Amino acid sequence: MIASDKKMKWWCIGLVVCLSIYMTVTLGHAQEKIKIGYIGPLKFPVGEECSLTAGIAVEEINAAGGVRVGGKMRKIEFVKVDSNEMHSLPDAVNAMERIINADKVDFIVGGYRSEAVLAMQEVAADHKVIWLNGYIGSPEPATRVVKNYNRYKYYFRFSNLNSMHQNKMGFNELLMVAETVRTKLGIKKPRVAVLGEKVLWVDPVVNLALKSIPENGMEVAGEWRPSFFAEDVTAELTAIKNAGAQIIYFMACGPVGAVVSKQWGELQIPAALIGLNCNAMTDRIMETTGGLNNYEATLSCFGEADVTPKTVPFIRKIKKAYGYTPTCCGTLYDMVYVLKDAIERAGTLDKDAMVTALEKTNYVGVWGGIAFTPKDNPQFGHDIVFGPHNVINPVIQWIDGKASVVWPDGKAFLGTDKSWVGVKYKGTKDYELPPWVVKYWKDKK
Repeated sequence: MIASDKKMKWWCIGLVVCLSIYMTVTLGHAQEKIKIGYIGPLKFPVGEECSLTAGIAVEEINAAGGVRVGGKMRKIEFVKVDSNEMHSLPDAVNAMERIINADKVDFIVGGYRSEAVLAMQEVAADHKVIWLNGYIGSPEPATRVVKNYNRYKYYFRFSNLNSMHQNKMGFNELLMVAETVRTKLGIKKPRVAVLGEKVLWVDPVVNLALKSIPENGMEVAGEWRPSFFAEDVTAELTAIKNAGAQIIYFMACGPVGAVVSKQWGELQIPAALIGLNCNAMTDRIMETTGGLNNYEATLSCFGEADVTPKTVPFIRKIKKAYGYTPTCCGTLYDMVYVLKDAIERAGTLDKDAMVTALEKTNYVGVWGGIAFTPKDNPQFGHDIVFGPHNVINPVIQWIDGKASVVWPDGKAFLGTDKSWVGVKYKGTKDYELPPWVVKYWKDKK
């Protein structure tokens, strides 16, 4: 009995030692990982697709050995949290609290809707967590960095859809199409319908458009602002037709975008549909609309043109792997690689050291040359640098199921901003007016 008790005692001691070693090794490995959290509206295609492209970057980095931190390689653990930000601001705030306090991430990527991002930004600032935020249009998060750097310095906006930048890109798109209307239809002063979903980020775009359209040799046919969640825009499109518009300048990133695309094609509205429609940034729009968005043009994040040497190979790779090109495409993908680049330059995960490293970012991604505006920029702090030699959203046009880049076209520019003149990527094609638009206006002569 005594011998048996001794054996049991030593067996228990051995078990405890083995468990201790196992726990030490396991916890050690867990501590060696870098935790990146994605936050976004996962129940919506844009949220799902953004998390997908970020996840691809994580997989690639881990497969290559991970991230070098102070001479040691560390793998990335990727966490996804649904913000439900399309429907609920409180849900978005709670999701941000959860990803920080429960999931204990080192860095955050994602975020989509302006109203929700403004609320989530406060939570991230409270906890001093570095957040690379993509796909938000309101300028305010970046202006907060300028106004209160110490509080908001951990926030970086990884999106050139800032309404002010979008005005420049979108209006260059409009100028290009207006010139096509003049050339192909012989209409010297094109009429433009301004159509934008009723949300925060669209307000400054609409306001500037209403001012700039007449200043650039065009007429305003009217302004229409349907709901973010509108399921029928027949009334708006019919009114636009009756107003005699040749161009619809459209801005939407909510579900209404797909509705407009489909009903525009169904009703054969005799006005070119252009602008920024996040729903039309993915080739799943062809399935969503049954191909009725044919000839729609939109600012986008993809298109088979050589923006950088990485662009076309990445687009083809991701489409081959998943069967479609996601809305966010290179944005979230580049975002993860920019974090990797900053961590390796900083040599640490220390937050303030990482802020300094991110502020010095000079990275060539699939999306373009990536850098951030300095903290003392008078308007936008930690905003992504916008321009033809940094990052832009090229304009794609859907024709027979294929999206081709049609802008920059080397010609169009807004006012005195001539930085776009001569900029045209290899693979860019000429914009085409929809055939039914051409027929309608030629028949009216």
